[in-house]
Amino acid sequence: MNFSTSEFLFIFLPFSIILFYTVPPFLRLAVMTASSLFFYGMSGDLALALLVTTISVSALSAFIVKRWSAKWILYGAIAVPLGFLFLFKYLGFSLDVLGTGPEVRGQLNFILRYVLPAGISFYTFQVVSYLIDVHDGVVMPEKNPIKLAAFISFFPQLIAGPILRFDQISPQLDRISRVRKLRPALKNAIKYLSYGLAYKILFADVLRSLHEQHQLASSGALDVIFAIFSYSLIIYYDFWAYSLMAMGLAKLFCIDLPRNFREPYMSTSPKDFWRRWHVTLSYWLRDYLYFRLGGNVAYLRNMAIVFIACGIWHGAGWNFLIWGAYHAGLVILYHLTRDFWDQRHQLFKITATFILVSLGWPLFYLDFEGFLTMMTILFSLTKGDGALQYGTFGWGYLSLVAIWTFAFREDRWLFNDKNHAISDNPVVIGILFSISVVFLYFSRTFIYFNF
Repeated sequence: MNFSTSEFLFIFLPFSIILFYTVPPFLRLAVMTASSLFFYGMSGDLALALLVTTISVSALSAFIVKRWSAKWILYGAIAVPLGFLFLFKYLGFSLDVLGTGPEVRGQLNFILRYVLPAGISFYTFQVVSYLIDVHDGVVMPEKNPIKLAAFISFFPQLIAGPILRFDQISPQLDRISRVRKLRPALKNAIKYLSYGLAYKILFADVLRSLHEQHQLASSGALDVIFAIFSYSLIIYYDFWAYSLMAMGLAKLFCIDLPRNFREPYMSTSPKDFWRRWHVTLSYWLRDYLYFRLGGNVAYLRNMAIVFIACGIWHGAGWNFLIWGAYHAGLVILYHLTRDFWDQRHQLFKITATFILVSLGWPLFYLDFEGFLTMMTILFSLTKGDGALQYGTFGWGYLSLVAIWTFAFREDRWLFNDKNHAISDNPVVIGILFSISVVFLYFSRTFIYFNF
């Protein structure tokens, strides 16, 4: 089920909220869990069975990890969710790399034929962090299986994050199940939901419909420039829209989710970009991989490992591995030249970072051969076979989205402490929500649902 559908907005969501606030406090977590499982079950029976199995195994594994603290016990526990992730996401790619024939693939077809379960990369990382934190004594094994299930399956962030830690959410879940009269932050809930929906429909999806006109084989350099920068804005607003809507939806259930994006295209270096883009993934990789590899003791090696892992996490394919290696190279190059880089003008640093990051995004939808073709067209300034693929409307719309991205600071109008005359005006929010609903037919599946 997609956030940007009328079925979700006008049937599932109101019913879940009404039920949540109608039942006694001790049943609220059960309602949250049931709603979340129903929401996820709409993506398929296998996906739901896999999620329920992961929750059940993790609940039991936490007590085993706490009782016997040996490292091999922990490794065995996290191997289960990671094993599920491997089977359904990476098995096919691994067989391709090994060059296995049709006989082997035929024997494994009962797995290969299934579509990647939505959100499996996200909830797997949540489960792994929970088990590691139990082993390290950061949290205790959760005795209430419904509470643990609510943490893992909470539907606003289940499919595409943010990636939560159990110690972040546990006190909030306790409060929900104990406080008789909950007071949701309705103002911010509706605000985040409305602006997130607008970002998704009016920015990401409209640009996506324009971007899909691109035919690489007949492209000129100007077409490629449009394709690169439009996709850079598409993937940002598509993912940020999901995270922002998740924050708003969670507030309706009195849950505060962390902010997952901090204006990443205002970053002043490749390293700064990863402090602002998909923040919860960056912190997860830092805390559960980078530090455990030794951190700064072997900076270059560990950065390379972390970013290649980041690339593979995003998808099973050489293009994602190369994308991860590309970002590793950017961060390492910045590390080696930061004395020079940091002395440059602010505008240069922001512009250069945005361009460098944008050049890597086509690897998310092109194979490596297609990516090389695109770069060849771009840097050889090829004119293409005919007229430009994107007209005045396309370039104008891209310019408007870019101006909004770089000219308006979200800390001033979206995450502002004081009431903003325009962005906090109920009439403005209502009109924006209504316009977004009118254009729901533009809606596409969130890009990160595939990861």
